[in-house]
Amino acid sequence: MRVHFTRYRAKVTQSFEERKENMERELKRLAVVQTGKILAILYAFIGVIMIPFILIGALANPRGIATMVPMIVMVVLYPVMGFVGGIIMAALYNLVAKWVGGLRFTVEDVQ
Repeated sequence: MRVHFTRYRAKVTQSFEERKENMERELKRLAVVQTGKILAILYAFIGVIMIPFILIGALANPRGIATMVPMIVMVVLYPVMGFVGGIIMAALYNLVAKWVGGLRFTVEDVQ
């Protein structure tokens, strides 16, 4: 790695071999509870998007409120299911990643 100093900032240059080593990464482990929290929030957003459709369906149905209650319960339970599912999937990912290796992806430094 070489560092070149200019008037305002230092510029770091790397050889091709150094850049090649820095580009590919492997995801070895997921934080189980953090993954569950993220998925709970994402599933909550999906539940909020579903609310207008539930209300339209309840207004179109002659039984109205009776059909809306189970749908509202489902929207409330959606983040809970996302959290539990996220924990299970993250734990399974960690187990499988030990056996066959994690997901590989390429990163690039942006200046």
